[in-house]
Amino acid sequence: MFSSRALPAALRATSRSPSAPPSASRSRRAPAVITAKKTSRAKAKSKDSGRSIHFRTGPERFNAGGVGEAPRGGKGSGKTTRAQRTNKVYKRYLTGRPTVDDVERASRGDRTKAMGVVEREAPYRLNRADREAWERAKRRGGHGHGDGTGGGGFLEIQTKQTNALAPHRHPLVNTHRLYCDAKTAPFVLVEQDRDAGRDEIVVDLSTLRVERDGAIRARLLELADEIGRRSAVGGVSGVLSARDECEDLGEPLDAQTRYVRGLQSDIALDAIDDAEPDAPGGSRPDASGAGPPSSPPQTADEIAAATAAVEEAAGVVRALKDAGATNADDEVLAGVATLLERKARVAALDAAVSAATPEAKEAALKAEREALERAEEEARRTIAELPIHQLPERYLRFTCADRPTAKTLAKALAEEPVMALLLDDEASDDAEDASTNADDAASESRVRVAIEL
Repeated sequence: MFSSRALPAALRATSRSPSAPPSASRSRRAPAVITAKKTSRAKAKSKDSGRSIHFRTGPERFNAGGVGEAPRGGKGSGKTTRAQRTNKVYKRYLTGRPTVDDVERASRGDRTKAMGVVEREAPYRLNRADREAWERAKRRGGHGHGDGTGGGGFLEIQTKQTNALAPHRHPLVNTHRLYCDAKTAPFVLVEQDRDAGRDEIVVDLSTLRVERDGAIRARLLELADEIGRRSAVGGVSGVLSARDECEDLGEPLDAQTRYVRGLQSDIALDAIDDAEPDAPGGSRPDASGAGPPSSPPQTADEIAAATAAVEEAAGVVRALKDAGATNADDEVLAGVATLLERKARVAALDAAVSAATPEAKEAALKAEREALERAEEEARRTIAELPIHQLPERYLRFTCADRPTAKTLAKALAEEPVMALLLDDEASDDAEDASTNADDAASESRVRVAIEL
């Protein structure tokens, strides 16, 4: 009915709105689209974009803790490297005790919130059997003593380990020690004997992070003695043996101070060896930082004789030089070596005389006291701030006759409020200091009265 030219026109006419004028329909067009050309460089991002946070410094950074400015990656590029985008630069390092949340994360093999919580070479991830044992240990601990301490419970494992380093490769032992550090509780472990039934209890007091634990060790040994008497069979105590492996080491602060001073002396000895590898006499400072044992005071005649020997050796070298010898000749080399040895002898005699004066002795004592104070301060800092895997263990070991006695003793050791003993000990020390000061004041007043009379 319509021709090939009239059909499109009819369709356009029926699609128009009856109210719109023809001119309006003809003037309506689609908006123009402009496509930008692709450039070789990416568009610069705003200052507050996510990438710019990597280069901020100060408190506006995420977890700002003095980490400083992150170095840019690439060769002159403004983009970050893959390592910088892992957010590792923002994580804080562990200072002191970990959180229970981080311990739970370590037990699952997840990433902890703080860095340094776990030891790289030691395993912490628990399998199903270890997790069940760990959950039982946590249930035994309960909610602690109500003062933020305790609640670690005690752990039970069956082992045939003979290697001393084997406990450090046991994930259950590592995780529970970390948990006891977070809970401020002693680490109590029951090693069950499969053959004879004589279980051994291991108590580690390093998780308490105290400077003095003598009162705690004495109380735990006394508690073991009491339980051994109650569980005695046929006159034989239920606790066969109780060993304090920290008795020879002393208090934690003293042992850590000796360790710090040993490190300092090793560093000093290495520096001396690097600076003077062929020092005459082979004298080296000892572990306390002092020099070799001081010889008795030298007399003026010995010093004069040593000085004359130096002049004699110098005259021999000068005579060889005047005769036409050079520094490469063997005779000259031997003479110079003798001259240096005699000069070192004179210097040692002069140093001994100078060190024998009262002023030098007082200065040496003062330097020794200052070094000891610095070592004690560093020891306190390490006890409070180092991760638990970097602190030395402080073990108490108990051997029980049977398993019921071992469980009873382990429960008593884990539930004992040991931190309260430190408070009582500090109170008694303060009272003793107060009484000592009062006695000193009374004696001073008596002396003053006697002088006035």
